[in-house]
Amino acid sequence: MSFDPGTEHHKKNRNVLSSGALPSDLQLTVEQELAATILSCTHEAVIITDASGTIISANAAFSRITGYSADDIRNQNMRVLQSGMHPKSFYEGMWNCLKANDYWHGEIWNRKKSGDIYPALLTISAVRSEDGQLTHYVGSSADLTPIKSSQRELERRAQHDDLTGLPNRRLLASRLDQAIARAHANQSTGAVIFVGLDRFKLVNDSLGHSAGDEVLIRAAERLSSCVRTSDMVARFGGDEFGLLCEGTPRSMLGDLVSRILDQLCQPYFLSGGRQVWLGASAGISLFPDDGRDAASLIQYADAALYHAKRAGKGTYRFFSTRLTEAANTRLSADLQLRQALEREEFILHYQPLVSMPGGRVTGFEALVRWKTPDGKVVPPGDFIPAAEETGLIVPLGEWVLRTACRDMKELLAGGADLKTMAVNVSAQQLRHAGFVDTLQSILKEFDLNPSVVELEITEGTLMGQGKAPVAILHALKALGLRLAVDDFGTGYSSLAYLQKLPIDKLKIDRSFVSDLESGGAAQAIAAAIIGLGRSLRLEVLAEGVENRFQLDFLVKNGCREAQGYYFGLPVPKDALPALAAIKWRREATAMRRADSPPATPYSKQEG
Repeated sequence: MSFDPGTEHHKKNRNVLSSGALPSDLQLTVEQELAATILSCTHEAVIITDASGTIISANAAFSRITGYSADDIRNQNMRVLQSGMHPKSFYEGMWNCLKANDYWHGEIWNRKKSGDIYPALLTISAVRSEDGQLTHYVGSSADLTPIKSSQRELERRAQHDDLTGLPNRRLLASRLDQAIARAHANQSTGAVIFVGLDRFKLVNDSLGHSAGDEVLIRAAERLSSCVRTSDMVARFGGDEFGLLCEGTPRSMLGDLVSRILDQLCQPYFLSGGRQVWLGASAGISLFPDDGRDAASLIQYADAALYHAKRAGKGTYRFFSTRLTEAANTRLSADLQLRQALEREEFILHYQPLVSMPGGRVTGFEALVRWKTPDGKVVPPGDFIPAAEETGLIVPLGEWVLRTACRDMKELLAGGADLKTMAVNVSAQQLRHAGFVDTLQSILKEFDLNPSVVELEITEGTLMGQGKAPVAILHALKALGLRLAVDDFGTGYSSLAYLQKLPIDKLKIDRSFVSDLESGGAAQAIAAAIIGLGRSLRLEVLAEGVENRFQLDFLVKNGCREAQGYYFGLPVPKDALPALAAIKWRREATAMRRADSPPATPYSKQEG
């Protein structure tokens, strides 16, 4: 049987089969056997009908896919396969195409013997006799079920979070657009709620990402249990979730969000018998009041969440235009800082560290400044908080470390007798993956002895909420670096905890030094810190020394190192060689007024 005798391809094949001295009846037998072999071997379902559409033959693949045996289907009309999924016009179009072109190709839903419906890619070809009369139809089809299943899975994964199984940001945004349209048509309201877990990063850092994943799965379950089945809970990534609540008035949202936060604050019981406590914060935007498109409402809920966290966490905030202004300010600061890093607008100034009573400059503290294109020098207090808030403190801190180490190497190579380059390190840097490796790489890059680099970590970072991981501090110490506790005396240090830390130095906070002349508590605290350092065999440095009285008191009580405006303002790198050669003598400063600033070359414009 010829399946498409009108094509040149099959004409050529028939000529090949006819070549030789085969009798005509034997030639026909060969062709029939070849056709039967092709039908039985193909993986596509093939059926042959007469001109009226009555099935006269089907191959094994058809039986396997549909469940109909050849005997079941023989003499049945092709309509037996109709699924009921297509309108009458669909089949009319198919047969009109066949009549006009002797060919139809497309996707169709067919019905199996079991009644199950399945998708198929079907090709129907008309077969005509040599005189052009329609004699048969040949239909070949491939079961698209595996392909459709794969497509559905890909679509599901594109719209859902793999870990929790919840919808993702993309799907929530799509549903939100639909909800906004319904709210407009029905004159109803709705809300987008952003929920963020508080202190989640500590779980990942201390217990590992598998524990963090367990927490996220439990949190997703709790969120889903707090809302109606008509509401949507989505995971937006990290520790943030989004909720879409249609038809919920503002008056009820406070109770709903409070219930959600209460649920998320309950202890999480993890595998291995571990138990963790976390908090949660939330931000809420309303539609249509706050916005009429998904992107804006999601942005506004995010801004409200940010301010809830800023308010102390464990609470919620509704969006307001005031929050938009604050968020825009934050975005502007982020952009400006990124551009400043790219344009290399940051510079380092250095303040001398002076040993007492000898008065020798033994090192410097690196202090970052931002020199804007218009020449203005911005002090760190005006941009460091924004850098910490946006996460840019990590790349900025790495730049400071690399630059300070480079400058220290140049000073030592030039013959300067220095032992310390002090650099401030933030909590974010300490917790950033790869911080220890980065430091090791920088030291190797400049072939710098690690012992000359002193990392200053604030007491708040060491002792406050979310303590710096002790393991990280020991890893830094193992590299040979020195560690100093900055702003000591302003926190709530536990002596027992302090003894566990591999620190080398305490830096008395400038607030105590500035009050020394008033006597009383400031003098007692400064003397106590010096005594504590001595008992723990730690070096002690006093910050913010500005006059002779302060210096004399500190030296008398055993403080052996100081820094402050009394010795000099922070200066650029070019001034360091001359400054390193200075030996400060208390006698030489006896005639200076107690509150006198240092003489040139130091100027307040440089600080």
